[in-house]
Amino acid sequence: MPLRVTRLRLKDFRSYEAFEIEPGERITIIVGANAIGKTNILEALQLLTAATSFRNPSWGECVRWGANEASLLLQAEGDLRKTEIRLDISSLGRRTYSVNGTVKRRISGVRGGLPCVVFTPDDLRIVKDSAERRRAAIDSVGDQLSPAYSALRGEYERTVRQRNAVLKTQKPNDGVLQALTERLRDTGGAFSGHRKRLFERVSKRLNEAFTELVPGESVQGEYESSWRRLGIGEDEDGAFERALLLTEGEERARGTTVVGPHRDEIRFLVDGRDARVYASQGQQRTIALAWKLAEVSVITEVGGQPPILLLDDVMSELDESRRHALAAFVGKAAQTFVTTTNIGYFEQEMIDRALVVGLG
Repeated sequence: MPLRVTRLRLKDFRSYEAFEIEPGERITIIVGANAIGKTNILEALQLLTAATSFRNPSWGECVRWGANEASLLLQAEGDLRKTEIRLDISSLGRRTYSVNGTVKRRISGVRGGLPCVVFTPDDLRIVKDSAERRRAAIDSVGDQLSPAYSALRGEYERTVRQRNAVLKTQKPNDGVLQALTERLRDTGGAFSGHRKRLFERVSKRLNEAFTELVPGESVQGEYESSWRRLGIGEDEDGAFERALLLTEGEERARGTTVVGPHRDEIRFLVDGRDARVYASQGQQRTIALAWKLAEVSVITEVGGQPPILLLDDVMSELDESRRHALAAFVGKAAQTFVTTTNIGYFEQEMIDRALVVGLG
């Protein structure tokens, strides 16, 4: 039996002075009015598993007003294992993680043991929102599956920041810039390869999930490197290095790095046509739902441990057919936590399988 969350305890976190729950084995439905703190519970679960938050908070804001420190505790059991993850956050924003009583100096020591997938109403716009959101979606999967992926991404992003700082100076030091360009080429090329391979895997599962949701239609994910706009082939030897040479003048004029994985595009095609332009809102939302189901499948397949699935009030944003499709999935492929203002969005069969927690 894979790991599943058996206890969540919060102290002085966000709106909670104290909160504790022993989740359902398959589904936990958290019901309550708006602004009562439902999303805080999902955020805590993400912080304790993926070691990040979809809210991108200022960490001091996570501590309840008037308290000095927040503490979050998760216990999980499965496969004859027990795991305890704790996070302490000071009002000054300092975070300390420990796993089974051992303090972890690096996030990589926390992330991935019990991965998670988060689905919020904002994710329903993944098709039409910026490419940055789509890149972040694939990177969140990679970070949880592989410490090497996360480390390489971090090194690449640091190099971009350092290189941009040099480019912004009035007279960039050519020697320093050259060294950073070489490092960018090496780390960016390696990171791009990792991300493309992972994207291909998720894209395959995306199409399978989409076809199951909408029989007779298909969706494809397409990854386009930033150097394609320069007429350089996607997999051409030395493509990134050549792109850096071609854009050197533009980069010096603009003071920023204009090619690389941080500028790559990801798009979705429905029956071969760009979903941003030609897909209906319903199709775009189905793509978003299928993408999340694909994330669950790939994490389970590659990591060997199903993630927990966190659904933040998405049922109200879906029509009846998509709610039915999601309900058929939750609690079976992954232990699921759902927030809602209205229990009426859920079919009785799902409620019968769930632990229902009322707030307020």
